[in-house]
Amino acid sequence: MYCFGISLTRFRERHAYISKHLAAAWGPDFEVTGFEGAVPDPDAPPQPHLTRGQIGCAMSHMAAYERLIALDLPYALIVEDDAVLPPQIHEIVAGIETSLLPGDVVLLFNWPKEIAVLSTVGAVAIGAHRLCLPMDMSGLGSTAAYVITREAAERILQINRPVAVTSDNWKYFFDHGAVTRGRVLSPNAITLKPFESTIFASGSRIAAFLKSSAVFKPLLAARRKMLTERVSANMTFVDEISPFAAQGPR
Repeated sequence: MYCFGISLTRFRERHAYISKHLAAAWGPDFEVTGFEGAVPDPDAPPQPHLTRGQIGCAMSHMAAYERLIALDLPYALIVEDDAVLPPQIHEIVAGIETSLLPGDVVLLFNWPKEIAVLSTVGAVAIGAHRLCLPMDMSGLGSTAAYVITREAAERILQINRPVAVTSDNWKYFFDHGAVTRGRVLSPNAITLKPFESTIFASGSRIAAFLKSSAVFKPLLAARRKMLTERVSANMTFVDEISPFAAQGPR
C-alpha cells in the first residue's frame, strides 16, 4: 500500500520529522504532500465556523486524494506529520487491506469529540487489534492516520470543494454519500508525537504568541500528550450489531 504524509514545508520541524520517520518505518513507497497555496480560497463563500488552519488542513488532505487518483491507486494510507507508526504497521495495514470495500475509510487512530460507542459484533481481528464498526458515525474523529479507498477520496473531493467541513468530519462525509463505511482500529495503532497544533491558533494573536513562547511551548506539548493518552477513555464497546453492519456500496 502506498502512503501519503500530510505536511507543509513551512513547518520545518514537522516536515523533516515525518519525511525521516516514513522513510525508516514505512519504506520507499510514500510521499509527503500538502496544500501550499493561499488559504482560504478567495472564490469560496465564507465559513465562519472554520479557521484558516482547518481549511488548509482539509485542502492538504484533498491534495493527497488528488495524488491517490493521479497514481491510479485503489487505496492508500494517509498519515499526518505528528503520527508515530508502530513496528508492525505493514502487518496491520495488510490486515485492513483484506477487508476493504469500495468507499471505505478505516481509522488507525481515533480521537472522537464525544464518547465513541463501537460494536464488537463481527469485529475483525488484526494482531492485537480489532477492526470495529461504530454504533454512530459521530464516534469517528481524527485524520491522524487512516486508510481511504479511491471511491471515498473521489467523493470527498466532489462534496468538500469549496471546503465546507473539516477533514475529520466523517459523519458529514457519510451522510452526504462520500464514505460508504467507516471503521475504527482498536486500540489505536498510532501514537502522536507531542508537537503543538498547527491549526488551533489560526487567526489568534494570543495563541500564536503562546505557541512561539519558549515558556509556553513545552506546556502546550505536554498538554497535547496528556490529551492523547486520554483518548482511550472516550471509546466504549457494546455487544450489539452496528447499524452499519450491512452497509454496502451506495
